[in-house]
Amino acid sequence: MEVLVTIADSGSIHKAAQQLGISQPAVSKVLGDVEQGLGARLFERTAAGSALTDKGQALVTQARFLVRSIERMELTAQSEAAVVRLGCIPRSMRTLMPHIVNRVSEQAHFRLQVVEDASTALHAAIQRASLDFAVMRHVGGEDAIGRQLVVERLYEERPLVVASARHPLARRRQVALQSLLQHRWALTATETTSRAVLDRFCQEQGMPVIQPFVETRSLDTSAALVTSTDLLSLLPESVARLYEGMGLVSVLRVVPALPSTAVLLVSDPQAMHDPTLAAFRQLVLDAATSAREGLAQRS
Repeated sequence: MEVLVTIADSGSIHKAAQQLGISQPAVSKVLGDVEQGLGARLFERTAAGSALTDKGQALVTQARFLVRSIERMELTAQSEAAVVRLGCIPRSMRTLMPHIVNRVSEQAHFRLQVVEDASTALHAAIQRASLDFAVMRHVGGEDAIGRQLVVERLYEERPLVVASARHPLARRRQVALQSLLQHRWALTATETTSRAVLDRFCQEQGMPVIQPFVETRSLDTSAALVTSTDLLSLLPESVARLYEGMGLVSVLRVVPALPSTAVLLVSDPQAMHDPTLAAFRQLVLDAATSAREGLAQRS
């Protein structure tokens, strides 16, 4: 399994042999034996090296999981903390991650490697098994993620339109979303779920999509720009209420209100059968309960 994963990651049998510290003929023999046993070709030999076939892609995904499980078994046997690889969208780093970290610190057998990225990147990472879990969203909801993965709803959070506390709109009791098209916006990049949700909602309302004056890479950057300019932005409720509590922004009461979206926990089905990952999954579900309670208090 380790040979197959290393060939896939390095892109060639030669590089895989170097990384594994064994001879190239030995790597070729292992691959040949596996392909013969399965009756299928796993790699196509190309001028650039070795590329996975469709059958190989499916098998290597399973092999990655098995290799990681064996590593966790070895760490457990040595009484060392097993590493769990978790991907998380930026908005949940504020809402959910503190609850996870507090629980992990109480359990010495876990050690977290956290990757912060957009949902699209995390989805791709969980599909190729480079992450054990992903906390993410999808504009199409749970069904759009794919039946080959386990998808569990953690909590929902509303997106809110914010302006500087000194902005003229801050004094309005209610603002029509249509009227905000004439204002300047700071929004996250088009590949983020936040932006995709906003664009879809505008289209459903028969409105043109909002073209941002400034396109940012993070929610914090958008929020920072709003506090000292005339720009508007869209922030998750947890972030918006935090800045509002500090007197830096004003949350606008927009009609129609944008819909809440679900934050999801995505994992490989085999994680249910790995003791370490099964325990961590339950820890995340418990943390999500605390996150929901915190969001309810801020609403």
